[in-house]
Amino acid sequence: MAREPDPVDASLSPGHLLGAALRHWRIHRGLTLPTLAPLVLTTTSGLSKIERGERNASSDVVERLDEVLQAGGFLVALYAATTGSATPSSQAPARQWDADGMDRLRRRLLGGIAAAGASAALPPIEEVERLRSVVDYSVGRPGIAEWEETAWEYAHAVFSPAIADVIRDLSVDILALQHSMTSVPPAEISKWLRVNTQMTMLMAYALGCAGHARESHHWWGSAQRAAAQTGDQNLLALVYAREAVQALHERRPLPLVLSRTTRALDLTQGRVCVATASALGARAHAYALMGDTASASADLDEQARIFEQLPARITSDRLSVDGWPETRVLYSRSLVYTLTGHPEVDAAQQQAMDAYPSKTSRQRAQVQLHCAYSEVQRGHIDSGLEHARTVLERMPPDHVNRFVLHNATAIAAAVPAVEATRPTVIEYRKSFELPAAERI
Repeated sequence: MAREPDPVDASLSPGHLLGAALRHWRIHRGLTLPTLAPLVLTTTSGLSKIERGERNASSDVVERLDEVLQAGGFLVALYAATTGSATPSSQAPARQWDADGMDRLRRRLLGGIAAAGASAALPPIEEVERLRSVVDYSVGRPGIAEWEETAWEYAHAVFSPAIADVIRDLSVDILALQHSMTSVPPAEISKWLRVNTQMTMLMAYALGCAGHARESHHWWGSAQRAAAQTGDQNLLALVYAREAVQALHERRPLPLVLSRTTRALDLTQGRVCVATASALGARAHAYALMGDTASASADLDEQARIFEQLPARITSDRLSVDGWPETRVLYSRSLVYTLTGHPEVDAAQQQAMDAYPSKTSRQRAQVQLHCAYSEVQRGHIDSGLEHARTVLERMPPDHVNRFVLHNATAIAAAVPAVEATRPTVIEYRKSFELPAAERI
C-alpha cells in the first residue's frame, strides 16, 4: 500500500502554508493526488508540487480545489493572504460581499444546523471557522496576547481524555496561527515564534498520547525547528526533553532517547528549569531500562534537587503540561525503582500514590500498575496480572492512553519466558490486545 508523503513544513514559506492546507483538505476528503488532479483540470505532478510548496498555484486552480474539496472558501481566502492580495488587517476596509456569496454562506450555515438536528446548538465546525475568518478579515486578526492565552489553554487541554477533539481544534488553530504570522509587528516577532513553538510542541505531544506515533515524530521535528528560531535555549531544551519522555513510552530506541536528553542537558547546562528536570527524569528512566541503577539513582537525586529550586508558580501547577508539581518527581522515582527492583520500591510507590488527588484516576492507576509490575517481578504472576487487569478495567476507556498502555505492556513483558504460556498470561495479553513479544 502506497503511503502518504511526509507532512509539509508550513513554516517555510507562504507557498508551503498553502500546500499544507491543501494536503490537509485532500486527505480529509479521502482523495489521492491522481484522483483529485483531473477533477481540478491539472496534472498529478503539478498538484503534487503545489502541495510540497515547490510550485505556485494559479487562482483558478485554487478555486476549483476549494470547490471540489468543499473547503468552504478557506483555500481561496488562504491563497489571497499568502499571495499578498489581502490588505493587512490593521488597514483593511470592510470586505465587500456580493448578495449571492452571502446567501450561499447563510444557506451553508443554516443547512448545517438543520442536518445536525433540531437540538443542535452549532453548525459544523468547518463552517463556524469559515465564518470567523470572514469576521476577522473585517475586524482584524487575533493579536499576540490572544494567541498566548490560546497556547496556555491548550497546555491544560492536552490532559483531557477527549484527545481527538483537542487534536482537531489544535490543528485548526495552528493553521490560523501560521496565517496570522505572515504579517506581524517586528517588535513582537519573538513572542509569535514562542507561541508557534508551544502550539507545535503540544500537537506533537497530543498526537503521541493518541497513539499516532509516526505523525508525532514529524511534529517533534517541526517543534525543534520552531524552537531553534526563538533563540531560547531553555525552550529548545524543553522540546528535546519532552520528546524523550514520550519516546520512552513509544519504545523508540534508547540511543535516540539518550541523544535527546543529552541535547536538552547540554542546552540548559544544569540551570534550574522544567527542561532540566524533565530531561533528568527521562534519562533516569532510560538508564533503568539499560540496567544502570547507579546512574538512574543519581539522576533522580539531581531531579529532586532541581525541583526544590523551581518557582512556586511552576511546582503548584498541577493542571497543565507546563507545570512541574512534586507528583512528577515522585512518579519518576516510583517508575525507576519499579524497573530496577529497588529495595525501597514499595515506599516509593505508596508515596507517589498518596501524592495524587483521588480524582486523578489516570495518574494513580499508572502507579498502581507499577505495584502490579513489582508483584510479577517477585514471582506472584497470577496476582500481579489480576491486579493490573482490575486497574485497567476500572479506568474509563478514554483514559487509557499511550502512557497507560506502556505500563500495562511492561507488566506482561516482566513475566519470565518460561511462564509465557501460562493461561493467565495469555488471557492478560489477549484481553488488552498486547503484543505477545512486547519488550520493555
